[in-house]
Amino acid sequence: MNKTIMAGCAWALSLILLVTACSGNPEGDKEAVPKDGNAPITLSVFSGQRADVENLETNTFSKYVENKLNIKFKWEVVPNAGLNDKKQLLLASGDYPELFLDGNLTQAEQLKYGQQGVFIPLNDLIDQYAPNVKKAFKDIPYLQKGITAPDGKIYSIPQINECYHCWYAQKMWINTKWLEKLGLSMPTTTEEYYQVLKAFKEKDPNGNGKADEIPLSGAGDPATWHGNIDGFLMSAFIYNNSADYFTMKDGKVDFAPNKPEWKKGLEYMNRLYKEGLIDQASFTQNQDGLKQLGNNPDTAILGSFTAGHIGMVVDTAPGKTRHKDYDAVPPLKGPDGVQLSGYFAGVGNGTFAITNKASKEKAIAAMKLADYMYTEEAALLSIFGPEGKWWSKAKPEEKDVRGRPAKYITAPEFDSIQQQNEHWSQMGSSLRTRDYRESFAVPQDPLGNGGYEYRLYLATQKYEKYQPKEMYPISIFMDPQDADAANQLRTTINAYVKTSMVEFIIGRKNLNNDWDAYVKGLDGLNLPQYMKIYQKAYDSVYKKSS
Repeated sequence: MNKTIMAGCAWALSLILLVTACSGNPEGDKEAVPKDGNAPITLSVFSGQRADVENLETNTFSKYVENKLNIKFKWEVVPNAGLNDKKQLLLASGDYPELFLDGNLTQAEQLKYGQQGVFIPLNDLIDQYAPNVKKAFKDIPYLQKGITAPDGKIYSIPQINECYHCWYAQKMWINTKWLEKLGLSMPTTTEEYYQVLKAFKEKDPNGNGKADEIPLSGAGDPATWHGNIDGFLMSAFIYNNSADYFTMKDGKVDFAPNKPEWKKGLEYMNRLYKEGLIDQASFTQNQDGLKQLGNNPDTAILGSFTAGHIGMVVDTAPGKTRHKDYDAVPPLKGPDGVQLSGYFAGVGNGTFAITNKASKEKAIAAMKLADYMYTEEAALLSIFGPEGKWWSKAKPEEKDVRGRPAKYITAPEFDSIQQQNEHWSQMGSSLRTRDYRESFAVPQDPLGNGGYEYRLYLATQKYEKYQPKEMYPISIFMDPQDADAANQLRTTINAYVKTSMVEFIIGRKNLNNDWDAYVKGLDGLNLPQYMKIYQKAYDSVYKKSS
């Protein structure tokens, strides 16, 4: 995944809302020197260390922020892989810093340590010292609601990344060259898709005289971003976000995997599997295994696959052409008229929190830092570095993905940087609105070099109108005791659903004989109590403020 796409997907899944805060002149090569001559305020800071950032102490953006805001960072940095363990150790020991700048703070952690007094409430500080954050609250009503705990207090500020193609990441990609050769149209229903897969299997679309075509494959490894085939296919029967399996109607949360519609979806996938249309490795292989199929050296053998974006599976590097033969399949309509797309916008974990170790003066300085990070200048400089190196203002003739005059353009070499010390590489709180993200110049050929973001933008338009009318929030505050119980139940329930789903699809379990026992098994795992916890959490946040 290249860095331009990482700038869309990272904290993807997480992190995704709309606002238009902007301040300052986005020219990071011009230092902002404090005018009052006062000594800088030192802030002890905890943060993760991105692999491509050399040294946060000497980093160009670090120095720019220190000069601009008259602060001095005292860094406590850990590799990203160990961030959560180190965070928990610090909080448990009491030896924590004044500021968590990049804390990956869950709602449960925010509430637990907020109510213990470790994290201080930010409400008054935001009101007095954070006009950009307040503007975000005004522009996006559900942002404030999403970060406000049930006690009415805000303990953390999130990273906001309104990535359009990440919102609709549950995509299917199909070989359109094969469709054209076989005289087939892009499938629009589950039955049409079945017929396409049969043709891929039986009619030698790659023309090599061998029965080596794989009609459909995916990646069952949870680390593969939306590589699971059930996510896309099941949503032609009932909504399946492959995460919590919740559905919503009239403010009531329900569970999809014990419904008759879920059973119908399993029957459909079992049919595909029995006829050899689904790759047997789809439920066990990781992304690397799927990529080997997509980039088979001799000839194309992969007819369709599930993935958040095509470059996860088929090489899109300059000079490679096979990826041009694939296009996104719109959400399929099922036999009962269901046609849904996975939707993943929302407020993710918090990044920024001030602890009770900070004096009033330091808390104010930290809040001003959080507010600065919610500007367009900070978004540019913290992710791309100083103007003129890896980004610049666009020329009048350059267009963005919407066909408007572009505001900015990035240098092609930005995607290939291995090590740098100019920016923070998406660390900490930042605000990237959809309008900002889509204001960068792109080639108007989506299949040409540099046109990948434009290609994803066009592909995603096929999914936008099919999101459910109601959805359970991606993350939500709940009582700490409820959160502990919910996490334990979620682990066992989700594992049971995923294991049973595969067993039904491959025929190890029989849908006619074993379905009722499967449903009873969910109740045995305390599904009713699980649903009560999540309904209580929803009501406490959304019905209270409605």
